[in-house]
Amino acid sequence: MMFRLGMETGRAIAAAAIGMCIATGFAPTAQAESDIAGKKVIFVPISMGISLTEGWARRMKQHADIYGYTLEIRDAAFNTGVMAELLAKAISDKPDVLVVHNPTVQLLARQIKQAESQGIKVLQINLQSNQLSTAFVGANWERIGREIAEDIVKECGEGSGKSGKVAIIPGQLTAADSVMMNDAAFKVFDAHPEIQVVSNQASDWEPEKARQITATVLQQHPDLCAIFGHWDVHTMGAGNAVKDAGKADGVLVYSTGGGGEVACKAVEDGIQDRIWSYDADGQGRDAGTVIDLMLQGAAASDGSMLTIESPMKIIKAGETYDPGLCWKM
Repeated sequence: MMFRLGMETGRAIAAAAIGMCIATGFAPTAQAESDIAGKKVIFVPISMGISLTEGWARRMKQHADIYGYTLEIRDAAFNTGVMAELLAKAISDKPDVLVVHNPTVQLLARQIKQAESQGIKVLQINLQSNQLSTAFVGANWERIGREIAEDIVKECGEGSGKSGKVAIIPGQLTAADSVMMNDAAFKVFDAHPEIQVVSNQASDWEPEKARQITATVLQQHPDLCAIFGHWDVHTMGAGNAVKDAGKADGVLVYSTGGGGEVACKAVEDGIQDRIWSYDADGQGRDAGTVIDLMLQGAAASDGSMLTIESPMKIIKAGETYDPGLCWKM
């Protein structure tokens, strides 16, 4: 519950707080550049080598180059044990700012609290821990879960002539996005008893596991109406399973993601039907700006978490499809 309150309260103060920072001289100026030059930022992502984290890193690196501070990346390569070790080492190296990409709501909570207590400001990016920190930049997962569920009800619910059966494929059941999206989606589904969630199995972010889960569900429920994958990359496996089963015209495949060009290609190729994009390229720019401000001392005066909510784009086939909705590395 704590992480949700952080999103709600933080979002309410974020624009005002950053506006106040800029108005009172926190915007990067020649003086600010000299003040933050030489400072150290460490980014600990779940994994590099994917468009999401590569896009963030590219934009954050641009800010670091402009203002003369360093950005060091320590790649956990999808290993949560290694990630905890990397974060412990990063804290001991005493950077000015830590940027963390939480695989679950609990895994890094203690270390985030430790870093903040030692005066290291922590920016959480896109996946949020139970532990609040100085700032968060990322998607509004409650909104995404609610909107996708409402669209599924429209397509699969009463009056649609379809089964109402839905399969959900989280990355991990304890990841912040999965916790919040599932909570929001089930609230919508609970109000529509014709919707039946027949599977809610995590893929561990792996496309092949998502493919296997989907193939099994389709065997058990050949009249499945929709799949809700919690990340477009692993949902590629689910979409391919639907296509291999010859059900691409009957099963809608939903996902979320950073909106890289792979998302548009998935829609163009009929692998996925509708993707709620939080625009990783824009998130990277926002993260870079927030880091600039944090290095100059920006923080909420009441101890709340500064929160920048990522604007949403919906990428889907049909007349509204526009390849310009996706960004390229």
